[in-house]
Amino acid sequence: MKPPHPIKPSRLLVPLGIGLILCLFGDATLYTVLPKQDIMLEAGITLGMVGIVLGINRMVRILSNGPAGWLYDRLPRRVLMIGSLTLGAVSTAFYTLSQGPSLLLAGRILWGIAWSGIWIGTTTMTLDISRDTNRGFINGQLQMWYFLAIAIASFSSGLITDLLGYRGGLWLSTGLGLLAVLTWLLFLPETRQVAKPAGRASTWQTKPPLPWRLAFSLTIPYFSMRIVFEGVLAATTILWLGQFIDRGLPFGKLTIPLATLTGLFTALRVVVSILSAPWIGKVSDLLGRRWAVLAVVLLLGILGLWGMSQPHFGLSIASGLLAAITGGAIPLLIPAVVGDRVPGELHGRTLGFVFSWGDFGSGVGPSLGLALIPLIGIGQTYQLCALLLFLAGLFSLFQAVHERPFQHPAAR
Repeated sequence: MKPPHPIKPSRLLVPLGIGLILCLFGDATLYTVLPKQDIMLEAGITLGMVGIVLGINRMVRILSNGPAGWLYDRLPRRVLMIGSLTLGAVSTAFYTLSQGPSLLLAGRILWGIAWSGIWIGTTTMTLDISRDTNRGFINGQLQMWYFLAIAIASFSSGLITDLLGYRGGLWLSTGLGLLAVLTWLLFLPETRQVAKPAGRASTWQTKPPLPWRLAFSLTIPYFSMRIVFEGVLAATTILWLGQFIDRGLPFGKLTIPLATLTGLFTALRVVVSILSAPWIGKVSDLLGRRWAVLAVVLLLGILGLWGMSQPHFGLSIASGLLAAITGGAIPLLIPAVVGDRVPGELHGRTLGFVFSWGDFGSGVGPSLGLALIPLIGIGQTYQLCALLLFLAGLFSLFQAVHERPFQHPAAR
Protein backbone atom coordinates (compact mmCIF):
# COMPACT_ATOMS: atom_id res chain seq x y z
CA MET A 1 0.00 0.00 0.00
CA LYS A 2 2.96 2.31 0.43
CA PRO A 3 6.66 2.22 -0.46
CA PRO A 4 9.23 1.03 2.09
CA HIS A 5 9.75 3.55 4.87
CA PRO A 6 13.33 4.86 5.18
CA ILE A 7 13.40 4.11 8.92
CA LYS A 8 14.65 0.60 9.62
CA PRO A 9 12.50 -1.40 12.06
CA SER A 10 15.30 -1.75 14.60
CA ARG A 11 15.87 2.02 14.56
CA LEU A 12 12.35 2.43 15.95
CA LEU A 13 11.65 -0.80 17.84
CA VAL A 14 14.78 -0.80 20.03
CA PRO A 15 14.16 2.62 21.66
CA LEU A 16 10.44 1.85 21.83
CA GLY A 17 11.13 -1.44 23.58
CA ILE A 18 13.60 0.06 26.05
CA GLY A 19 11.10 2.80 26.88
CA LEU A 20 8.33 0.25 27.45
CA ILE A 21 10.52 -1.76 29.81
CA LEU A 22 11.53 1.27 31.86
CA CYS A 23 8.10 2.88 32.08
CA LEU A 24 6.23 -0.20 33.33
CA PHE A 25 8.06 -0.59 36.67
CA GLY A 26 5.70 1.65 38.64
CA ASP A 27 2.56 -0.04 37.33
CA ALA A 28 4.07 -3.50 37.83
CA THR A 29 5.06 -2.65 41.41
CA LEU A 30 1.47 -1.89 42.37
CA TYR A 31 0.15 -5.08 40.77
CA THR A 32 2.89 -7.16 42.41
CA VAL A 33 3.00 -5.87 45.99
CA LEU A 34 -0.01 -3.65 46.74
CA PRO A 35 -2.32 -6.56 47.77
CA LYS A 36 0.12 -7.48 50.59
CA GLN A 37 -1.23 -6.50 54.00
CA ASP A 38 1.84 -4.55 55.15
CA ILE A 39 2.12 -2.69 51.83
CA MET A 40 -1.58 -1.76 51.97
CA LEU A 41 -1.06 -0.29 55.43
CA GLU A 42 1.98 1.67 54.25
CA ALA A 43 0.03 2.98 51.24
CA GLY A 44 -2.86 3.93 53.51
CA ILE A 45 -5.62 2.00 51.74
CA THR A 46 -7.95 -0.90 52.50
CA LEU A 47 -8.24 -4.24 50.73
CA GLY A 48 -11.46 -3.11 49.07
CA MET A 49 -9.67 -0.08 47.65
CA VAL A 50 -6.89 -2.23 46.12
CA GLY A 51 -9.15 -3.52 43.36
CA ILE A 52 -10.27 -0.01 42.50
CA VAL A 53 -6.70 1.30 42.45
CA LEU A 54 -5.49 -1.53 40.21
CA GLY A 55 -8.43 -1.33 37.79
CA ILE A 56 -9.30 2.34 37.44
CA ASN A 57 -6.54 3.04 34.91
CA ARG A 58 -8.12 0.57 32.49
CA MET A 59 -11.53 2.15 32.85
CA VAL A 60 -10.00 5.59 32.27
CA ARG A 61 -8.52 4.35 28.99
CA ILE A 62 -11.99 3.63 27.66
CA LEU A 63 -12.42 7.41 27.61
CA SER A 64 -8.85 8.47 26.82
CA ASN A 65 -8.07 6.12 23.91
CA GLY A 66 -10.33 8.00 21.50
CA PRO A 67 -8.81 11.46 22.08
CA ALA A 68 -5.31 9.95 22.01
CA GLY A 69 -5.98 8.36 18.63
CA TRP A 70 -7.46 11.64 17.35
CA LEU A 71 -4.28 13.51 18.34
CA TYR A 72 -1.99 10.93 16.73
CA ASP A 73 -3.86 11.35 13.45
CA ARG A 74 -3.11 15.10 13.51
CA LEU A 75 0.19 15.76 15.28
CA PRO A 76 3.77 14.47 15.05
CA ARG A 77 4.12 11.18 16.89
CA ARG A 78 7.36 11.90 18.72
CA VAL A 79 6.12 14.89 20.72
CA LEU A 80 2.99 13.04 21.85
CA MET A 81 4.96 9.94 22.78
CA ILE A 82 7.48 11.83 24.92
CA GLY A 83 4.68 13.81 26.57
CA SER A 84 2.79 10.60 27.38
CA LEU A 85 5.89 8.97 28.82
CA THR A 86 6.56 12.05 30.98
CA LEU A 87 3.00 11.87 32.28
CA GLY A 88 3.63 8.22 33.13
CA ALA A 89 6.70 9.11 35.20
CA VAL A 90 4.68 11.80 37.02
CA SER A 91 1.99 9.20 37.82
CA THR A 92 4.61 6.96 39.48
CA ALA A 93 5.78 9.93 41.58
CA PHE A 94 2.16 10.35 42.70
CA TYR A 95 2.15 6.72 43.92
CA THR A 96 5.32 7.39 45.88
CA LEU A 97 4.05 10.57 47.54
CA SER A 98 0.58 9.29 48.38
CA GLN A 99 -0.38 8.76 52.01
CA GLY A 100 -3.88 7.51 51.26
CA PRO A 101 -6.23 6.74 48.39
CA SER A 102 -6.66 10.24 46.90
CA LEU A 103 -3.21 10.84 45.39
CA LEU A 104 -2.84 7.15 44.56
CA LEU A 105 -6.08 7.20 42.56
CA ALA A 106 -5.01 10.45 40.87
CA GLY A 107 -1.79 8.74 39.83
CA ARG A 108 -3.68 5.76 38.42
CA ILE A 109 -5.94 8.08 36.41
CA LEU A 110 -2.85 9.84 35.03
CA TRP A 111 -1.31 6.47 34.21
CA GLY A 112 -4.41 5.43 32.29
CA ILE A 113 -4.21 8.59 30.18
CA ALA A 114 -0.45 8.17 29.76
CA TRP A 115 -0.75 4.53 28.64
CA SER A 116 -3.35 5.50 26.03
CA GLY A 117 -0.79 7.83 24.53
CA ILE A 118 2.11 5.40 24.89
CA TRP A 119 0.43 2.31 23.42
CA ILE A 120 -1.62 3.92 20.65
CA GLY A 121 1.46 5.94 19.68
CA THR A 122 3.72 2.89 19.79
CA THR A 123 1.35 0.89 17.58
CA THR A 124 0.76 3.79 15.19
CA MET A 125 4.50 4.40 14.75
CA THR A 126 5.01 0.70 14.08
CA LEU A 127 2.37 0.85 11.33
CA ASP A 128 4.10 3.95 9.93
CA ILE A 129 7.30 2.07 9.17
CA SER A 130 5.69 -1.18 7.98
CA ARG A 131 4.37 -2.26 4.62
CA ASP A 132 2.25 -5.12 3.31
CA THR A 133 5.13 -7.60 3.13
CA ASN A 134 6.33 -7.18 6.73
CA ARG A 135 3.51 -5.58 8.72
CA GLY A 136 2.64 -8.73 10.66
CA PHE A 137 6.27 -9.55 11.43
CA ILE A 138 7.07 -6.01 12.63
CA ASN A 139 3.95 -5.90 14.81
CA GLY A 140 4.98 -9.30 16.15
CA GLN A 141 8.37 -7.84 17.12
CA LEU A 142 6.60 -5.00 18.92
CA GLN A 143 4.52 -7.53 20.86
CA MET A 144 7.73 -9.38 21.70
CA TRP A 145 9.15 -6.20 23.22
CA TYR A 146 5.88 -5.57 25.09
CA PHE A 147 5.74 -9.04 26.64
CA LEU A 148 9.45 -8.81 27.49
CA ALA A 149 8.76 -5.49 29.22
CA ILE A 150 5.96 -7.04 31.27
CA ALA A 151 8.13 -10.00 32.24
CA ILE A 152 11.12 -7.88 33.30
CA ALA A 153 9.05 -5.27 35.14
CA SER A 154 6.88 -7.83 36.94
CA PHE A 155 9.83 -9.92 38.08
CA SER A 156 12.07 -7.00 39.06
CA SER A 157 9.44 -4.89 40.82
CA GLY A 158 8.99 -7.42 43.61
CA LEU A 159 12.75 -7.79 44.03
CA ILE A 160 13.25 -4.02 44.12
CA THR A 161 10.52 -3.65 46.75
CA ASP A 162 12.16 -6.33 48.91
CA LEU A 163 15.50 -4.51 48.67
CA LEU A 164 14.40 -0.87 48.92
CA GLY A 165 10.95 -1.01 50.49
CA TYR A 166 7.64 0.10 49.01
CA ARG A 167 8.39 3.80 48.62
CA GLY A 168 12.06 3.29 47.84
CA GLY A 169 11.11 0.94 45.02
CA LEU A 170 8.60 3.44 43.66
CA TRP A 171 11.15 6.27 43.75
CA LEU A 172 13.50 4.06 41.73
CA SER A 173 10.62 3.30 39.33
CA THR A 174 10.03 7.04 38.94
CA GLY A 175 13.70 7.50 38.06
CA LEU A 176 13.51 4.67 35.53
CA GLY A 177 10.46 6.36 33.99
CA LEU A 178 12.44 9.59 33.60
CA LEU A 179 15.30 7.58 32.08
CA ALA A 180 12.79 6.25 29.54
CA VAL A 181 11.84 9.85 28.70
CA LEU A 182 15.52 10.70 28.16
CA THR A 183 15.95 7.61 25.97
CA TRP A 184 13.09 8.67 23.71
CA LEU A 185 14.30 12.28 23.63
CA LEU A 186 17.67 11.10 22.35
CA PHE A 187 16.83 8.13 20.15
CA LEU A 188 13.15 7.98 19.16
CA PRO A 189 12.68 8.98 15.51
CA GLU A 190 9.68 10.78 14.05
CA THR A 191 7.72 8.45 11.77
CA ARG A 192 4.82 10.61 10.65
CA GLN A 193 5.10 11.79 7.09
CA VAL A 194 4.45 15.51 7.52
CA ALA A 195 5.17 16.68 3.96
CA LYS A 196 1.86 17.54 2.23
CA PRO A 197 1.17 18.17 -1.43
CA ALA A 198 0.52 21.83 -2.30
CA GLY A 199 -3.05 22.87 -1.68
CA ARG A 200 -3.85 19.90 0.57
CA ALA A 201 -6.26 20.58 3.43
CA SER A 202 -4.87 21.49 6.83
CA THR A 203 -4.10 18.73 9.29
CA TRP A 204 -6.78 20.11 11.61
CA GLN A 205 -9.58 20.05 9.04
CA THR A 206 -12.14 17.27 9.09
CA LYS A 207 -10.75 13.80 8.37
CA PRO A 208 -12.62 11.13 6.41
CA PRO A 209 -15.06 9.14 8.57
CA LEU A 210 -13.77 6.11 10.38
CA PRO A 211 -14.29 2.74 8.66
CA TRP A 212 -16.85 1.79 11.29
CA ARG A 213 -17.73 -1.60 9.86
CA LEU A 214 -14.12 -2.76 9.94
CA ALA A 215 -13.50 -1.16 13.34
CA PHE A 216 -16.48 -2.93 14.91
CA SER A 217 -15.40 -6.20 13.28
CA LEU A 218 -11.95 -5.93 14.84
CA THR A 219 -13.39 -5.32 18.30
CA ILE A 220 -14.94 -8.80 18.39
CA PRO A 221 -11.72 -10.89 18.48
CA TYR A 222 -9.85 -8.19 20.40
CA PHE A 223 -12.49 -7.77 23.12
CA SER A 224 -12.79 -11.56 23.43
CA MET A 225 -9.04 -11.96 23.83
CA ARG A 226 -8.74 -9.21 26.44
CA ILE A 227 -11.68 -10.32 28.60
CA VAL A 228 -10.37 -13.92 28.61
CA PHE A 229 -6.59 -13.54 28.83
CA GLU A 230 -6.05 -10.20 30.56
CA GLY A 231 -9.26 -10.45 32.55
CA VAL A 232 -10.42 -13.89 33.67
CA LEU A 233 -7.14 -15.82 33.34
CA ALA A 234 -4.97 -13.07 34.84
CA ALA A 235 -7.17 -12.96 37.94
CA THR A 236 -7.73 -16.69 38.42
CA THR A 237 -4.47 -18.43 37.48
CA ILE A 238 -3.48 -18.96 41.12
CA LEU A 239 -6.91 -20.49 41.83
CA TRP A 240 -6.64 -22.74 38.77
CA LEU A 241 -3.21 -24.03 39.80
CA GLY A 242 -4.42 -24.41 43.38
CA GLN A 243 -6.75 -27.20 42.24
CA PHE A 244 -3.70 -29.38 41.61
CA ILE A 245 -1.03 -28.16 44.05
CA ASP A 246 -2.76 -26.28 46.83
CA ARG A 247 0.13 -26.72 49.27
CA GLY A 248 2.93 -26.27 46.79
CA LEU A 249 4.96 -28.54 44.55
CA PRO A 250 7.58 -30.82 46.18
CA PHE A 251 11.02 -30.34 44.64
CA GLY A 252 13.63 -32.50 46.34
CA LYS A 253 13.68 -31.51 50.01
CA LEU A 254 11.98 -28.21 49.21
CA THR A 255 8.41 -27.28 48.43
CA ILE A 256 7.80 -24.55 45.86
CA PRO A 257 4.94 -22.38 47.17
CA LEU A 258 1.81 -21.90 45.11
CA ALA A 259 2.39 -18.16 44.60
CA THR A 260 5.88 -18.82 43.27
CA LEU A 261 4.56 -21.50 40.92
CA THR A 262 1.92 -19.08 39.66
CA GLY A 263 4.63 -16.55 38.88
CA LEU A 264 6.71 -19.19 37.11
CA PHE A 265 3.78 -20.36 35.01
CA THR A 266 2.89 -16.77 34.12
CA ALA A 267 6.49 -16.21 33.05
CA LEU A 268 6.37 -19.35 30.89
CA ARG A 269 3.21 -18.06 29.22
CA VAL A 270 4.98 -14.79 28.47
CA VAL A 271 7.93 -16.69 26.96
CA VAL A 272 5.57 -18.62 24.67
CA SER A 273 3.97 -15.36 23.52
CA ILE A 274 7.38 -13.74 22.96
CA LEU A 275 8.64 -16.64 20.86
CA SER A 276 5.48 -17.18 18.81
CA ALA A 277 4.26 -13.65 18.06
CA PRO A 278 6.79 -12.57 15.36
CA TRP A 279 6.43 -15.81 13.43
CA ILE A 280 2.65 -15.77 13.45
CA GLY A 281 2.94 -12.25 12.09
CA LYS A 282 5.34 -13.54 9.43
CA VAL A 283 2.88 -16.25 8.38
CA SER A 284 0.13 -13.64 8.04
CA ASP A 285 2.47 -11.56 5.84
CA LEU A 286 3.20 -14.52 3.56
CA LEU A 287 -0.46 -15.56 3.24
CA GLY A 288 -1.85 -12.04 2.99
CA ARG A 289 -4.94 -13.21 4.90
CA ARG A 290 -4.97 -11.82 8.42
CA TRP A 291 -8.53 -12.95 9.27
CA ALA A 292 -7.73 -16.54 8.34
CA VAL A 293 -4.73 -16.51 10.67
CA LEU A 294 -6.92 -14.92 13.36
CA ALA A 295 -9.39 -17.80 13.03
CA VAL A 296 -6.59 -20.36 13.42
CA VAL A 297 -5.03 -18.75 16.50
CA LEU A 298 -8.48 -18.47 18.09
CA LEU A 299 -8.88 -22.22 17.51
CA LEU A 300 -5.63 -22.76 19.42
CA GLY A 301 -7.03 -20.67 22.26
CA ILE A 302 -10.25 -22.69 22.30
CA LEU A 303 -8.32 -25.95 22.52
CA GLY A 304 -6.03 -24.50 25.19
CA LEU A 305 -8.86 -23.25 27.40
CA TRP A 306 -10.79 -26.48 27.06
CA GLY A 307 -7.70 -28.42 28.13
CA MET A 308 -7.21 -26.05 31.08
CA SER A 309 -10.74 -26.86 32.23
CA GLN A 310 -9.94 -30.57 32.57
CA PRO A 311 -8.88 -32.14 35.91
CA HIS A 312 -5.50 -33.39 34.64
CA PHE A 313 -2.41 -31.48 35.73
CA GLY A 314 -0.12 -32.22 32.77
CA LEU A 315 -2.82 -31.63 30.18
CA SER A 316 -3.88 -28.39 31.87
CA ILE A 317 -0.34 -26.97 31.99
CA ALA A 318 0.36 -27.85 28.35
CA SER A 319 -3.00 -26.41 27.34
CA GLY A 320 -2.30 -23.19 29.22
CA LEU A 321 0.92 -22.75 27.26
CA LEU A 322 -0.90 -23.50 24.00
CA ALA A 323 -3.50 -20.83 24.79
CA ALA A 324 -0.69 -18.32 25.36
CA ILE A 325 -0.05 -18.37 21.60
CA THR A 326 -3.50 -16.86 21.10
CA GLY A 327 -2.93 -14.23 23.77
CA GLY A 328 0.24 -13.10 22.01
CA ALA A 329 -0.98 -13.33 18.41
CA ILE A 330 -4.25 -11.40 18.41
CA PRO A 331 -2.69 -8.10 19.63
CA LEU A 332 -0.33 -8.12 16.64
CA LEU A 333 -2.86 -9.23 14.01
CA ILE A 334 -5.46 -6.56 14.83
CA PRO A 335 -3.10 -3.59 14.16
CA ALA A 336 -1.85 -5.40 11.05
CA VAL A 337 -5.40 -5.46 9.66
CA VAL A 338 -5.70 -1.75 10.45
CA GLY A 339 -2.47 -1.11 8.56
CA ASP A 340 -3.70 -3.14 5.59
CA ARG A 341 -7.20 -1.71 5.29
CA VAL A 342 -7.30 1.76 6.88
CA PRO A 343 -5.79 4.97 5.45
CA GLY A 344 -2.79 6.19 7.41
CA GLU A 345 -4.49 9.38 8.56
CA LEU A 346 -7.10 7.27 10.40
CA HIS A 347 -4.80 4.75 12.09
CA GLY A 348 -4.82 6.50 15.47
CA ARG A 349 -8.59 6.90 15.76
CA THR A 350 -9.27 3.35 14.57
CA LEU A 351 -6.78 1.86 17.02
CA GLY A 352 -8.17 4.04 19.82
CA PHE A 353 -11.68 2.73 19.18
CA VAL A 354 -10.62 -0.93 19.11
CA PHE A 355 -8.32 -0.57 22.14
CA SER A 356 -11.12 1.03 24.18
CA TRP A 357 -13.22 -2.11 23.77
CA GLY A 358 -10.20 -4.18 24.76
CA ASP A 359 -9.70 -2.11 27.90
CA PHE A 360 -13.36 -2.56 28.76
CA GLY A 361 -12.94 -6.33 28.44
CA SER A 362 -9.81 -6.46 30.59
CA GLY A 363 -11.50 -4.15 33.11
CA VAL A 364 -14.60 -6.31 33.67
CA GLY A 365 -12.90 -9.69 33.13
CA PRO A 366 -11.35 -10.15 36.60
CA SER A 367 -14.60 -9.41 38.43
CA LEU A 368 -16.54 -11.63 36.04
CA GLY A 369 -14.17 -14.56 36.48
CA LEU A 370 -14.03 -14.27 40.27
CA ALA A 371 -17.83 -14.03 40.42
CA LEU A 372 -18.40 -17.10 38.23
CA ILE A 373 -15.98 -19.47 39.96
CA PRO A 374 -17.96 -19.77 43.25
CA LEU A 375 -21.13 -20.38 41.23
CA ILE A 376 -20.02 -22.88 38.56
CA GLY A 377 -16.39 -23.77 39.33
CA ILE A 378 -13.10 -23.04 37.58
CA GLY A 379 -13.52 -25.70 34.88
CA GLN A 380 -16.89 -24.44 33.72
CA THR A 381 -15.70 -20.81 33.90
CA TYR A 382 -12.81 -21.64 31.56
CA GLN A 383 -15.20 -23.53 29.28
CA LEU A 384 -17.36 -20.41 29.03
CA CYS A 385 -14.21 -18.52 28.06
CA ALA A 386 -13.58 -21.16 25.39
CA LEU A 387 -17.14 -20.65 24.15
CA LEU A 388 -16.56 -16.90 23.86
CA LEU A 389 -13.41 -17.52 21.81
CA PHE A 390 -15.37 -20.04 19.71
CA LEU A 391 -17.93 -17.38 18.80
CA ALA A 392 -15.13 -14.93 17.98
CA GLY A 393 -13.47 -17.67 15.90
CA LEU A 394 -16.66 -18.29 13.93
CA PHE A 395 -16.91 -14.57 13.22
CA SER A 396 -13.26 -14.45 12.15
CA LEU A 397 -13.79 -17.47 9.90
CA PHE A 398 -16.75 -15.71 8.27
CA GLN A 399 -14.56 -12.65 7.71
CA ALA A 400 -11.80 -14.87 6.31
CA VAL A 401 -14.16 -16.45 3.75
CA HIS A 402 -14.99 -12.97 2.45
CA GLU A 403 -11.47 -11.61 2.88
CA ARG A 404 -9.73 -10.21 -0.16
CA PRO A 405 -6.01 -10.93 0.19
CA PHE A 406 -3.99 -7.72 0.03
CA GLN A 407 -1.56 -7.41 -2.82
CA HIS A 408 2.12 -7.07 -2.18
CA PRO A 409 3.75 -4.10 -3.90
CA ALA A 410 5.78 -6.42 -6.11
CA ALA A 411 2.58 -7.95 -7.49
CA ARG A 412 1.10 -4.64 -8.56
